[in-house]
Amino acid sequence: MTDWLAWLEPFGADRKALHSLDAEGPELLPYATLTSVRRDKNSVLGVVGAVYEWQGAPLIFLVDADHIKNNEQIHQLRRLLAMRGDAPYLGIVAPGRLDVYAIALDRKTPVQARIVVDASAETKDLFPHLANRRPQAARTKQGWISNVILNLLTDAIDDLIGLEIEHGDAISLVGRALFARFLGDRNLLPADLSARDVAATMFDNAYNASSTCTWLDETFNGELLPLSDNIFGHLPREGYHVLGNIMMRAPGGQLFLGWEERWDRLDFAHIPVGVLSQAYELYLRNHAPAKQRKEGGYYTPRLIADLLVRASFSALERDGAAADARILDPAAGAGVFLLTSFRELVAARWRADGKRPDTPRLRNILYYQITGFDINEAALRFAALALYLISIELDAEPQPVDKLRFDDLRGKVLHRIGEDPDAPGAALGSLGPSVGAEHRGRYDLVVGNPPWSTGTKLTDWSLVLSTVARISSERTGSKIAPPLPNEVLDLPFVWRAMEWAKPGAQIAFALHARLLFQQGDGMAVARRMLFQALDVTSVINGVELRQTKVWPEISAPFCLLIATNQIPETGTGFRLVSPRLEKTLNAAGVMRVDVHSAEIIATQQMVETPEILKILFRGTKADLGLIERIRTKGFPTLEMFWRDAVGVSDRGRMAGAGRGYQTLKPSSRTRVTGDGHPGAPAQYLHGLPDVTIECLDDLLIDANKLEAFNHDRVHDPRDPRLFEAPIVVVHKSPPADRGRIRVAISEGRVAYNENFYGYSPAKSERADILVRYLALVLGSKFSLWLALITSGEFGFERDVIEKAALDRIPVPDFRSLTSDRLAEINQLFDDLLLSKKSWDDVDHWVADLYGLGPTDLQIISDTLAFNSPFSDTKFAAQARPSPKVTAGFCKILQCELEPWAKRFNMPISIRMETDRPTSPWLGLRLQMGPNPPSGSVEQHWEGLLSIADATAATEMIVEDRGGALLIGRLAQNRYWSHTQARLLAQHIIWSRLEFLRGLNRR
Repeated sequence: MTDWLAWLEPFGADRKALHSLDAEGPELLPYATLTSVRRDKNSVLGVVGAVYEWQGAPLIFLVDADHIKNNEQIHQLRRLLAMRGDAPYLGIVAPGRLDVYAIALDRKTPVQARIVVDASAETKDLFPHLANRRPQAARTKQGWISNVILNLLTDAIDDLIGLEIEHGDAISLVGRALFARFLGDRNLLPADLSARDVAATMFDNAYNASSTCTWLDETFNGELLPLSDNIFGHLPREGYHVLGNIMMRAPGGQLFLGWEERWDRLDFAHIPVGVLSQAYELYLRNHAPAKQRKEGGYYTPRLIADLLVRASFSALERDGAAADARILDPAAGAGVFLLTSFRELVAARWRADGKRPDTPRLRNILYYQITGFDINEAALRFAALALYLISIELDAEPQPVDKLRFDDLRGKVLHRIGEDPDAPGAALGSLGPSVGAEHRGRYDLVVGNPPWSTGTKLTDWSLVLSTVARISSERTGSKIAPPLPNEVLDLPFVWRAMEWAKPGAQIAFALHARLLFQQGDGMAVARRMLFQALDVTSVINGVELRQTKVWPEISAPFCLLIATNQIPETGTGFRLVSPRLEKTLNAAGVMRVDVHSAEIIATQQMVETPEILKILFRGTKADLGLIERIRTKGFPTLEMFWRDAVGVSDRGRMAGAGRGYQTLKPSSRTRVTGDGHPGAPAQYLHGLPDVTIECLDDLLIDANKLEAFNHDRVHDPRDPRLFEAPIVVVHKSPPADRGRIRVAISEGRVAYNENFYGYSPAKSERADILVRYLALVLGSKFSLWLALITSGEFGFERDVIEKAALDRIPVPDFRSLTSDRLAEINQLFDDLLLSKKSWDDVDHWVADLYGLGPTDLQIISDTLAFNSPFSDTKFAAQARPSPKVTAGFCKILQCELEPWAKRFNMPISIRMETDRPTSPWLGLRLQMGPNPPSGSVEQHWEGLLSIADATAATEMIVEDRGGALLIGRLAQNRYWSHTQARLLAQHIIWSRLEFLRGLNRR
């Protein structure tokens, strides 16, 4: 038997992440198809002997080199394993040797697909390098199995619909053919159907298709994908050709060396069942995009579903409730969460019973522990097919096939909600009264990805509001109904889950991240009331990963919420984990979930500081401390100052402050009391210089260089005071290369469009100095930083700063400034115009104005340098730090710790460990005392890296009893800033005081 561990440890493998496929245990259920083919000596995949995981997901499948005969076998292994759509690598292993190949559906030879590592690389860095860097693992539409299946399935459904087959029948026919193909490829067809020439013709004509479907119904029951009466009499010849293509298999079971998107190039014995949910998403996008947007019918990647379900099951395991748990997905779609939950239930039952569940036990789990709701018939058909297939996949002995009979899943496992369109609240689906009282307090886990849509104007929305108000009142006693801003659909699902789940049960949802960061429209109140009614334990903030392969096909920011169904106790809090953008990792569809670096946030903190989640996402604890210090100074916000000092308009807005004009649009309305034309006359702007982005390159706008405003009409009228002089003009999109907001003043009247905000204190006392004051403050790094970490939009869903964020900036009251300060404003502004001073000088002046010091400015600079939402910033944050950067980090760390070392009369030294270019980690050694550490530093360093890699950590610390701390940090600039060095020093002082005192030395 291959000694996998002995062979792989020299390459940096972690023993806990290595699983032999010869073993028998619940942890191997995700690899059920591989463990079953191990018994088939004729299977190409029979040589796959182990799998190595990272963060609970497969990273590399392993084969003993003695079992490899030639390159063609490696090519077949790459292609067949690519059918699984999970691990990116294949490893061929021998003592002292590990050859790694990228797994993909492509035309590459094994030589071309081999992963080449720098010859100077340390052997022990190989596994961490593969896990963290993912070379050649980026998902492409051509090379990833999910996209291939999606295209083929969608084409088949499209072709049938094009033949005027009803959508539901098209889905059922393709699903039945696919089910038969799964059975055939897994050698589960009965003897009279299993012959290749017979199996290939099961859907070739009306008689064969009808006979096949009758056999499927009689064998499996379960109302397998319902069909209209006499469907086979109406299906034209071309339809049978479409279905027959699905049954086509490669001659002799061998895959071609080339690659095309064809049914006969696939082996469904190894294609994951979960791909069907993605097929459903693509089907909706092609045929019912409006319905998809309204119902939120977007598929959930397996990574997301697995993460939520496994995290919830860990809590159920701790409570001893996993094996018998009842699971509900109230917006089941095509069933991705039900599939993952079913697999976890089977594993939990296996652990509880000490033996693998047999067919009757699998059926019992399916019928009595899994429940799914959905409003969409097509989704439930895909979900039913997927549940049939996974039940067969997880069955250790699926033969004879006639023992695989199912009960009808509809109405028992899968429930179509709102089926009667005339019933009250039918359009509300699971949120309406169609879900009865029998589901209250029934489930141990409510999990899913409810629709995120807003403003759907669903009928009977008042029923949702009253239901949420009732649940809130019953839980907290509050008579105030929680708001549901803009009729968002995902939040009421969380409230409903509180009554579907048992007390103390788990609730886990993928949600739109507006729940975390949006400040306006009542969302801050909605967030507070939700977190006060539900004991949220963890929040994974995926905002930075939107528009990556982690969750393809959506651009909206997402978050994952995990909670226990109970009122949070006083002082409790939750973990906030914010996975960072890592280009190569995310391109492979993977994210780093580092629970060790999670911020612990008390619910009361969120009540007191509504922006705390945004502050800790875009900043750090240092930024939070800085914000708290600034707010203790009691400065008014810009809006408060403006309303009091400048005035309020007739409409109750800040007088002379607002967004610029909008040109005519298709939506411009014709006013009843107007002149009969769309929009509004714009004569009051005629002839004014029209501001451009370029003219803001200078601090003082030169009107002579601008063209005159020449539009006859605008979309809506604007208050003429907005364009009076003097005026501060702010561009709403900060340029990435400046690291500050673009701002300028005009000493004459100007026009500006909706891409700009204007602040005109015309006729106010000392207006000429006030605009200069505002320009300096708004143009400083301070203002961009404050908007970044507190805005509900900038740096969250948009890369523009909303005016409300600027209006919330605290500003020292201009009216209280001394004559010396006023003189400084004029002098600094003039010097800036003449290039005698720079914007860095402005930053220092503004910092002094707010009572901030150099360290505070460093916090602001570091946050803008590594956490701004600009592409250059994102690239710089991920780059490997230079020796100059790491030396600066060590210098700051030593400066921060030296006062403590002197206090305890202990020498201190800090130096970097050897930089290994292929290692994803950099390390430093902090030495207390005059003597070198005892024992092997190298051994401890390797242990530290092993732990860090196994836990996907961004930082790990190992303490040596000889008086040293070994500190490993991910080799990315964002973790090696001066602010990060100070935060590390604080952590060491707070948690390792005995180390600093030298009490741990032998």
